[in-house]
Amino acid sequence: MSAQISLKDLEKNVFQKSFQDGLIDIQIGCVLVMFAVAPLLSPYLGDFWSSMIFLPFWGVIYLGVREIRKKIIQPRVGIVEFGKYRKTRQKKLNLVILVFNLLVLALGVASFFNFADLPGWVHPIRFSAVILVGFSLAGYMLEFPRLYFYGILISLAPLIGEFLYTTFHASHHGFPITFGITSLLIILFGLGTFLRLLKEHPVVSQEELE
Repeated sequence: MSAQISLKDLEKNVFQKSFQDGLIDIQIGCVLVMFAVAPLLSPYLGDFWSSMIFLPFWGVIYLGVREIRKKIIQPRVGIVEFGKYRKTRQKKLNLVILVFNLLVLALGVASFFNFADLPGWVHPIRFSAVILVGFSLAGYMLEFPRLYFYGILISLAPLIGEFLYTTFHASHHGFPITFGITSLLIILFGLGTFLRLLKEHPVVSQEELE
């Protein structure tokens, strides 16, 4: 029994370390860019297209991250094959992320259509709740504590934005400010983590191996 528990804990530790390349942080930050920039594009593209225009952008980021992991990360840290338990949780997480992203996109589009019609703090509270629940589910299923922190940090953005809007008359309910700062901080953290990994794990040449 103790051997089985040790192997499970070992797999958990290895799985968590596989997310220490900073790329997931960069992906999260890039998704948040929509909520900072889309309100500014709305007068020129309309409420719908100011949000939908980010779909190909996210696609490019996703494909780019896959290539970086394949060509830059894997040669440095290798490839790990996980067991059935971890693969099952990964499949469930993929479904959760898909549903969450679709929900966030739909909420963002609906908000831009009806932003002025939403009474008071209803929209930011609802939006914050969706973010907090989504990140908490992902953090739980991945057993990845940093996602809990991101959930709290990002869920504060709509609430602080509404405060800036009602108190200081910030444009677009403060979204360009709060989500802009939040996305920038997360992307910079991801970039710093990625560069640190490259420094700590240089590619070993064939000559060095011999």
